[in-house]
Amino acid sequence: MLDKAPRFEDVADNIYRILHDRIWAGHNIVRFDNRRIEEEFKRIGKAPPVPKGVIDTYPLLRASFGAKRAGNLKMATLGHYFGLGAERHRALEDSRMNIEVLKNCATVLFLEQYAEQAMKESVEDSATLQPDEELDAKLLGLDFEDDAVEVGEKMKALKIGESTEQKKLNAAQIQLKDRLQKMMDSRTKVLLDYSGGKPGVRPIIPISWDRSNKFKALCVRSGIEKFYLLERVVGIHQETEEADRKSV
Repeated sequence: MLDKAPRFEDVADNIYRILHDRIWAGHNIVRFDNRRIEEEFKRIGKAPPVPKGVIDTYPLLRASFGAKRAGNLKMATLGHYFGLGAERHRALEDSRMNIEVLKNCATVLFLEQYAEQAMKESVEDSATLQPDEELDAKLLGLDFEDDAVEVGEKMKALKIGESTEQKKLNAAQIQLKDRLQKMMDSRTKVLLDYSGGKPGVRPIIPISWDRSNKFKALCVRSGIEKFYLLERVVGIHQETEEADRKSV
């Protein structure tokens, strides 16, 4: 393959013109490629090209991308991680893969840094219900995929009705909230008798309060954290209490 290839000294001047005072970018080039270039120019007695700047993706990714995602962060490993195919160890193919790996890594890092804010802005600008409103709609038994304005009006009407109900249940609510808080502190598994969503008794582990009348709990059966409205709690029982009730 190299029989008809020119010797390095025959192309050194062209390589110098291409590389000198340019920004060099590559993977692990500070420890490998840059040193080989310098060594070859010194071998033929010529001054090596000097980069205007160096972007080495290996230390960059090691510091920000993390080895847990792509193992040893070698070019072949990263190529496999991003689905770019196998490394061929040919100058042109490796250069192209290096560019694709850099673009993919830059995209991932950019999205991780700014996606949360971008998604938040996108939601704020949309004409759909906000995440908390979607959750309220689910808890109130409404289809939040319907027209947002229509669902919003229904939610408002239901919440007005609920505010009257809350005044009546205020004393019971406070007692129930105190019991739930103690269970949250001790991370106790309880049986929740609930009238919203799919009515019935389900085992949960109360976690924390989201609002004054909404709490988060781990659903033991599904292993998923869900939100529950305090107003729709019929009762809470520890498993021993439930067993005693059934035995009576």
